[in-house]
Amino acid sequence: MLGITPVISVLGIMGNMFSILILTKHGLQKCSNILLLSLAGNDVLYLIGFNSIPKLLYEVAACEEGFHYNHDVSHLLFYLHHIFHNIDYACSSTSLTLPMLITFERLFAVFLPMKFHRFVTPCRTWFAVALVNISWAAYFIHMSFLATFTYDYNPRLNMSVGLITRSAYFYDHSQMVVILEGVMTYLIVQIPPFVTMAGCVVIAIKVKVASVQRKRLTLQNKKCAALSRTTRTLLAVCMVYTFTCAVLNLPNYIPEYMYNSMVSDAPSNLGRVLYQVMSLALCLNSSCNFVVYVVMNKNFRTTHIAMFACKHQPRCTSA
Repeated sequence: MLGITPVISVLGIMGNMFSILILTKHGLQKCSNILLLSLAGNDVLYLIGFNSIPKLLYEVAACEEGFHYNHDVSHLLFYLHHIFHNIDYACSSTSLTLPMLITFERLFAVFLPMKFHRFVTPCRTWFAVALVNISWAAYFIHMSFLATFTYDYNPRLNMSVGLITRSAYFYDHSQMVVILEGVMTYLIVQIPPFVTMAGCVVIAIKVKVASVQRKRLTLQNKKCAALSRTTRTLLAVCMVYTFTCAVLNLPNYIPEYMYNSMVSDAPSNLGRVLYQVMSLALCLNSSCNFVVYVVMNKNFRTTHIAMFACKHQPRCTSA
């Protein structure tokens, strides 16, 4: 797993960067483009945070977890690890919340097309996206106080090692931590996927019924086709996301074998494996949206091809 996720993440970062360029090129007047741009941006930041160098040095580089350097270097790596860890968790949580906003946006577009642009505006969409980002960032900045840095002698290694351990704040507020983690679970991997799945089913039924009716209205075919194309793309994104959330809900079914890298101590080997499986699912979710856009959306695919075609076209010379 440790070799697979970085490769997937590099491809995912490249794909999401292309998505950002293409969505910007298409314009951010459409609320759906704003939501997809925000999703791609958070996916990029999550993939960077998840594969950060301090994390790899702490978890992978040595035979045992820890920073195997002198005190000052280890302390610096601890703070860098903290920063990237917060980026990892905050951006992944935002990425797992945005599909619910995408579903709400499509519900408005499909069921209230005449009032859609009055209620769902770019300004309100940016505000909703900013609110989600700020909320999760604030939450995980607070949760970062649960960990502290210690530099202790390890007799097995015959050297002092920098470790990330639970802080006094964690033990003083352990009941609050349990409550906050429960709330986080509901707000990330339980309520949003349920709402998203239900919304996708309703939208799919509505689109199917509308497609039958459109066959009799050839005058509006072009406009409706564009709406349907956008809806199909967003539905595909939400379906991939729903599958990911099903994997991320594993701790609710087998909690004794799961561990959270943020606050857990001494995880079992099976717990580590399942944690890597969940991380792989999250990396795939953040990396494959670009493929969904290219496959499902003709305009997106055409723009992507045109970007490469422009680079390879010979320069025109004036006669």
